[in-house]
Amino acid sequence: MSEFSIIKQYFENLGGNQADVILGIGDDAALVKTDAVLAVSVDTFIENVHFPDTTAAYDIGWKSLAVNLSDMAAMGAQPCWMTLAITMPTVDHAWLKEYCRGLSVLASQYNVALIGGDTTRGPLSITIQIFGRIVSDKAVSGKSTSPKALCRGDAQTGDAIYVTGQLGDGALGLRSLNQNLDLSVTEKNRIQQKLNRPQPRIDEIAILKQYVNAAIDISDGLYADLGHILVASHKGAIICVNDIPLSAEYRRVCQGVKTYDLALIGGDDYELCLTVSVENEPAFLAVASDNQFALTKIGDITEEQKYRLVTGQGEEYHLESHAFEHFN
Repeated sequence: MSEFSIIKQYFENLGGNQADVILGIGDDAALVKTDAVLAVSVDTFIENVHFPDTTAAYDIGWKSLAVNLSDMAAMGAQPCWMTLAITMPTVDHAWLKEYCRGLSVLASQYNVALIGGDTTRGPLSITIQIFGRIVSDKAVSGKSTSPKALCRGDAQTGDAIYVTGQLGDGALGLRSLNQNLDLSVTEKNRIQQKLNRPQPRIDEIAILKQYVNAAIDISDGLYADLGHILVASHKGAIICVNDIPLSAEYRRVCQGVKTYDLALIGGDDYELCLTVSVENEPAFLAVASDNQFALTKIGDITEEQKYRLVTGQGEEYHLESHAFEHFN
């Protein structure tokens, strides 16, 4: 089967249909029409580096887009288009069908159009580049504000630090693939779904971003990713580890002195870490409550450029390991 036949059969009509796509798949480049500020991000997925070779094709399709959507959420961007470069050892029609199904379900959910890419032969590797618009917010008054991107360098002294959802289940799900953990079949399936099908916080940030100063998506683990905000903003932070939101399964499996290590450095959460000023915090919390968003305050931004983890009793909490780095 030729490269062009694969593209036509599996990818030509994948994702949303948008009027601003002048020319999509089928030429040397796609053409899109926009007058907005664009956010652009790219992520590569490699077998046995980013996902085990036992991962279902549907889940690979879902997650390969979800990680890019999470980057869009962190920037406060509305996702619009994507390109896909996929390298495969062979043409496996059953695998391709399921991969495209997982990718398409999530792409359709957020109306993201596939507008181009490349297919090659080799070890399984998937690269998605995503494009999003920075759009105006609608303030409580109903008046539009100017477009605002959320950047890591905009945290301010005194900001409260919030995270969405629960942390640690993605990393725990990865461990459950080859370790015998104290989990029922139902619990194991749930945390593995958190690993394989993370839900990007696009809807949440579209409503909350007008109240947020700085943001980052939690992909490498809270400790490392919040650290990027602190470096970019030239600030410090104090985090109470007891306030980190954890699932019941996580609490049972990760009991002990180092309960919070996996939630801090495990990665694969794809939740958001946000900083919110004292002035904006009441409105931020009210809107979150009205929309039933899961948000937890875990600490504060400090002027002193020191990064502290403490317990609820004020004692220092020391990590025993570090976040994963590709070249470390």
